[in-house]
Amino acid sequence: MVATTQRNDKDVAGAYPTDHLYLAAYLRCSGHEIVGTTCAGDRVSFIFHLTPALSADVAKFMSGAVVPARKFSFEVLKLKRLIPRSKRRLEKDEKYLDTNNSD
Repeated sequence: MVATTQRNDKDVAGAYPTDHLYLAAYLRCSGHEIVGTTCAGDRVSFIFHLTPALSADVAKFMSGAVVPARKFSFEVLKLKRLIPRSKRRLEKDEKYLDTNNSD
């Protein structure tokens, strides 16, 4: 299960933050749990426990390792749900709803 706890201390010892969506999805597919998220402006970082296994999996990802495509795409979708929609997008949606509900 993906944790959605917000944390403000990005530089916690033993934590590995990444804002690389596909790396985070790969790490999830490799069995690593997200322990929190942080937001800095429009950027969201996913936080993992920093372990030797995680470091090895990051190196594997950077070297072109693969995971099952369906599992990977499902993890990408789940991670995208953790990313808050921008205010501008929300305003656009509200404007669209207002113009389509004026019956």
